[in-house]
Amino acid sequence: MKPKVQLAATVLACLSVILFVFTFYDFASPDRFFSVLAMVVYLLALHYMALWFLVSRRSGALRARIAVVNVSLLIVTVAVLSVGAEVFLRFMYRDVTTTADNLSYFSKQWLKTVRYNRWGFRERELGPVRPPRTYRIAVIGDSLAYGQGIAESERFSNLVEKRLNETGKGRYEVLNFALPGAETVDELAFLSRAVLLARPDFILLQWYTNDVQGPDDKSQAPEPLTLIPAVLRKNSVLFYLIHRQLDSLQTRLGLVEDSGSYRVARFNDPNSPSSLAAAESMNLFIGITGKFDIPVGLVLFSESYFDPDTKLDFLLERMLQFCQARKLRCLDTRPILLPHQGDIKLMASRLDPHPSALANRLVADRLMETFRDVWLAR
Repeated sequence: MKPKVQLAATVLACLSVILFVFTFYDFASPDRFFSVLAMVVYLLALHYMALWFLVSRRSGALRARIAVVNVSLLIVTVAVLSVGAEVFLRFMYRDVTTTADNLSYFSKQWLKTVRYNRWGFRERELGPVRPPRTYRIAVIGDSLAYGQGIAESERFSNLVEKRLNETGKGRYEVLNFALPGAETVDELAFLSRAVLLARPDFILLQWYTNDVQGPDDKSQAPEPLTLIPAVLRKNSVLFYLIHRQLDSLQTRLGLVEDSGSYRVARFNDPNSPSSLAAAESMNLFIGITGKFDIPVGLVLFSESYFDPDTKLDFLLERMLQFCQARKLRCLDTRPILLPHQGDIKLMASRLDPHPSALANRLVADRLMETFRDVWLAR
């Protein structure tokens, strides 16, 4: 085999790997660009030297050249196919904004559009003094109130503010203190860190069926074995979709317990340690707001609108009982969203079941009906 053929195959393999790397990595600076380029060239050279040394010692120079060409062709094939699949999938999923786990190529692109204030919330900056004659509502919650996958203006908190200000009953501010992954124990921290400093006249707590979890519940929750590195999931549609399928496969094969079954086991008994800890967190939340004489209302969400087989609605029923016992006004969103169950229009995207702009509008309408008299009484 001619050395020119070997050299051409090696150069083509290097160019293919460089193309692969540049397709799947987002370079934030020129320094990172050249450092990754140097690393790729170095690793390729190192592997080719090792391959040549091992094969030539055992089978001679001719066999070594053939091995180098074959390996080069394999690298070229894999790189070109992967790049082609990536380009195709980015086009096919161009409508997707986010994914539920927030650790994907889609979410990475969408998060670039999100603003945060000095307290770390997706909200306007707040001055040290509340504007005069302004009625403030603080919305506390997780990714559902945060507005995962939708524009800030499309969230139910922003819609309620707009509708209240259209009533002509004075000035209203509905401030959003929600973060993805937050649960009741986290929302307690939000109170002291930011919410109480904003001096709200009313607090609306957005609740979801995983909010009962505490640090121990989260740390012991079953997790599928992650086989695709985060750097690939965040920079590639192809590798993120492979990651999703691998996670799903582990659950279907019974290699890992699904999160719903795990929560049923920990919280089904209202007197279990986890259930009692969750109840204590809610009691503490209501106790703190009561100490500052701030009325509280709740808006409850369940995954039943996108998952008809959910096992967790007993937790929502338990929260309804809590509201009744505490005489708290509480909105159950199931009657609002269940008539549209399975409709992709209720989801932020086909890869993200968080409430869409449409779902937020439906919830905002019912919030106005439920709390209008309280809010307009000022």
